[in-house]
Amino acid sequence: MPRLTAVLLTSLIAFAAAALAPAAASAAKTRKCLPRASSPQCYVWTGKVTFIADGDTLYVDIDGDGTRARRHVRITGINAMEQTVYASRAAARQGDCHALEATARLEQLLRRGRMKVRLMAQDPASRSGRRLRRSISVRNDGRWVDVARTLISEGHALWLPNHREHAWNREYSILAGRAAQARTGLWDDDYCGFGPGQGHPLQMWVNWDADGNDNLDPNGEWVRIKNHDPVNPMPIGGWWVRDSALRKYTFPEWATVPPGGHITLYDGVGDTNESEFYWGLKFPAFENVTNDARAMGDGAYLFDPEGDLRASMVYPCREGCTHPYQGTIALEAKATGREHVALRNVSGIPVDLDGLRLHSRPYSYGFGRDSVIQPGEEMRLTVRGDPANDTRLDKHWGETGSILSNGGDVVRLTTYHGVEIACMAYGSKGC
Repeated sequence: MPRLTAVLLTSLIAFAAAALAPAAASAAKTRKCLPRASSPQCYVWTGKVTFIADGDTLYVDIDGDGTRARRHVRITGINAMEQTVYASRAAARQGDCHALEATARLEQLLRRGRMKVRLMAQDPASRSGRRLRRSISVRNDGRWVDVARTLISEGHALWLPNHREHAWNREYSILAGRAAQARTGLWDDDYCGFGPGQGHPLQMWVNWDADGNDNLDPNGEWVRIKNHDPVNPMPIGGWWVRDSALRKYTFPEWATVPPGGHITLYDGVGDTNESEFYWGLKFPAFENVTNDARAMGDGAYLFDPEGDLRASMVYPCREGCTHPYQGTIALEAKATGREHVALRNVSGIPVDLDGLRLHSRPYSYGFGRDSVIQPGEEMRLTVRGDPANDTRLDKHWGETGSILSNGGDVVRLTTYHGVEIACMAYGSKGC
């Protein structure tokens, strides 16, 4: 393409994009995103809702943009269950269990405010695909009500954190945790119907941070599902796992979690067998935690064929972050010679480390079955060596080189939610 033609074409595209921009920063006011002093600034617009697509998507005619065009808007910070038929009439809508309930609740909130809304964004160019990504509030009894806050509090939607629109991440993750504890909406595990193995004691956790660069090791991230019933297996064929962004994996019909055991779903590619399954993703599914203003995190969710949420893990823990094993384990690290970490049970109760992990940045080790330490016992985790030679009190990290710094390091025992069970530091480091 001739250079002049290319320049003209680029200019025309830029002009068209600017002309169509529904919410240019120059046309918006600014204010704090949240009613607190530490809140970041947001751009603010108003508009009128012209159509409600589903529980997290709507169309808005935005005031002051010079058009009467309706803009496709994705509500920041939440993900409702999927709707398959979109309609103005509630009776004509179709979708997954919980999807129509979310849409109906959103419609109720919007109609109370006569469909007039306030839109907010930290970045006016923020989008989800072709949709604008915006926080949406509606006027109710003289004040602006954040509709996403209501939907996630009532269990109508999952928490969907976002790097660019992060002002709401921390609050929404806390609200999701409260809804889960209250077993409301999505968190009611028999709302959609009496599913297979209803009431069966299942637990789920996700290793969301692979050692090193996550993008180079998709299988370093995994989801583990444990069956706490010591006698009965739990068939989960047709069940499905998703993250907050709706990357989805469905288990084959023969998949079963053994009594007292677990199965593991790895993000990447591999040979599926009765205990190991592979999602087939090119890149990891789960967001890493950021302990900063962005307050990133994620969640893993297990649904049965009825559409009920049967097990989950939303991370990190940001409220009420305690664990019954806190204070039960004392750590000791040896950084020279045959590197190892010793874990001593200093309590009067047995401590089952299954579902906990030990880490010394950037390395981590996840404990599995046969990891119970009785009162007064000590378990040794040796850095090098083959895990195939493990016994109950003698484990092997499986590394081929040293990982503990002679000059100083920190070793932590935590849950996968990030709740700290024990910590020890030596040399120049501190817990």
